[in-house]
Amino acid sequence: MTSERGDPTERGRAALAACDWGTARACFEEAVASVGSAAALDGLGQAQYWLGDYDHAFRLREQAYAAYRRQEDLRSAGAVAVELGALHLWVHGNEAACDGWIGHARRMLDGQGDCVERGWLELLLASTADEATEQEARARAALHTGRRFADPGLEYDALGHIGLSLVRRGEVTEGMRLIDESAAAVSSGVVTDPWPAGEIYCSLFGACEVAVDVRRAEAWLAAIDGYVQRTGELPVSAICRMHYGGVLRSAGRWSDAEVELTEAIELYDRTWRGSRFGPVLRLADLRVLQGRLDEARELVRGYEDTPEAAAPLARLSLAEGRPAVAVRTLERCLVRRGRGLASAPLLALLVEAYLLDGRVGEAQAVGEELQALGEATEQPAVQGLAALGRARVVIAAGDRSSIDLLEEALAAFVEAELPYEAAVTRHALAEELVDEQPELARAEAQAALATFERLRADLDVVACSAVLQRLDGSDGAAPGGAAALTPREAEVLGLLADGRSNAQIAASLYISIRTAEDHVSNILTKLGVTNRTEAAAHAHRAGEANRAT
Repeated sequence: MTSERGDPTERGRAALAACDWGTARACFEEAVASVGSAAALDGLGQAQYWLGDYDHAFRLREQAYAAYRRQEDLRSAGAVAVELGALHLWVHGNEAACDGWIGHARRMLDGQGDCVERGWLELLLASTADEATEQEARARAALHTGRRFADPGLEYDALGHIGLSLVRRGEVTEGMRLIDESAAAVSSGVVTDPWPAGEIYCSLFGACEVAVDVRRAEAWLAAIDGYVQRTGELPVSAICRMHYGGVLRSAGRWSDAEVELTEAIELYDRTWRGSRFGPVLRLADLRVLQGRLDEARELVRGYEDTPEAAAPLARLSLAEGRPAVAVRTLERCLVRRGRGLASAPLLALLVEAYLLDGRVGEAQAVGEELQALGEATEQPAVQGLAALGRARVVIAAGDRSSIDLLEEALAAFVEAELPYEAAVTRHALAEELVDEQPELARAEAQAALATFERLRADLDVVACSAVLQRLDGSDGAAPGGAAALTPREAEVLGLLADGRSNAQIAASLYISIRTAEDHVSNILTKLGVTNRTEAAAHAHRAGEANRAT
């Protein structure tokens, strides 16, 4: 290829446009050897990036930046600085380096007037902003720049960012319309630059995760596979698999979610290792729901200060009987992320944490906030979380009129196709109905248990089994001839296995803490164990035995 006639830099650019990375590298190597221009260094750095040689790509593009500055091509220097900022953040997770290169980009573009490079800077700032309002404002500025300069990559990439911001804020229909338009621009060939094309697909799958839109995500999977096959851009596959795993988790396809998240982690480890926390923390959250708490703790380790860690950390704190810690974790995250649609699951967790910490008034306030969010977004998933949260507040206040709210929550979760949340609600219904309408309670508990067993949500299996034992008058006898547990003790054992403290057990069963302590002491004696951990292990074994029969 190097013997072909013509300018090797121009041939290299043509090869980049055709996603022929090997040819592009050969052409730019020829150009660097012959003229050593900034453009040749820049092109070679781009080729090395697409070939997965990230460290070499960084060095070359830094050299290109310095060369552009020397020849006073400040706009090109600014463009390189923008891309270096993004890559330092996503490949290495280096926020300081990203901020440094953003500073360089601003310095280069100051005084350059209205230019397309400034639009790309705005889009990077949109992608690194914490709040949806700032994301949208900066993306709209980039959109206008892309249209003024007839840059379809910038225009539709920005449109995808706007759509994602709208979805996160709760304007799902309009947001998804804009994202579909952007994705169609890629599939139709209007957008040919692989960088914005990849970002558009990432926005699409990110929005699908927020809106729990399984059908839309699956409709675009083939397009993603085609893009990755054409470009070899494995990080985009990792990002989309991560979001798709999140969608599948919500849809109750936990085994499929685990496959996608595990594959995403492996892809990140081979490429953008600095961004691997995304699928790792989603998997950690799934592990908590599965009752695999030790695995969850190990996955979270090292990422505790990442906003995405808030959900698994809060769930772990609740399972360990530390609701105050869960409250602090969630409140800090919500200050940083805002309280739109994307934060609805965190708000629901905050209601639970407040209640377990004895802060009923604050739980009620957040429940009302969730209700307003559900009404504003018209999303059944949020409406279900709001109704379930309000029902829990009513129960904690000692009011037994929670049935209607639980039924409302159940209907919403069924409509939203969220089986785990529906099962949690059925379990709560069973607990409320157990004394006055035992047959209805049994039906709800059995339906919930079937879902928990299918998902292998082990802690929920134990807690739900305790309700059925109470209804059946089952003795919950321990193996080896241990004395029989009373129905109430079996129920307490289920809560103990769920990680509840004595105070939380008391609050759940409307008994005093001293009574809860007595029940726990009796359980330890009857099971012939010495501590709560051993008692929980017994409960888990009993749950496995129930599944086997």
